[in-house]
Amino acid sequence: MSLRHRSDEARENKKRHGFVRFLAGAAVLVAVVYVAYSIISDSIAIKTNTERYEQLLAETNAVKAKNEQIDGYLNNADSLDEYIKDIARDKLDFANPEDRIYYVVPSAGE
Repeated sequence: MSLRHRSDEARENKKRHGFVRFLAGAAVLVAVVYVAYSIISDSIAIKTNTERYEQLLAETNAVKAKNEQIDGYLNNADSLDEYIKDIARDKLDFANPEDRIYYVVPSAGE
């Protein structure tokens, strides 16, 4: 083999080796971008779900407190009548005949 022929083979090997390195680098870059995107999107989803969990937990605690209050009314017959009156006043806007109801009307300047 001539010296020139060996030199051409060496250049061909370097070109192939350079192309393989380029493909490997591109693959690593794509993998890094994908992992970074996954981590960021997962952390956003975790934050959103954590906020939703906190909200649902607060709602659950409010319902449990209301249930305990209703159970207290139901366990005592006297307080059951009081509970019915409270519901009639608060939710249905009923009043006893002896009750005085005052409405606060804001003045025109407020």
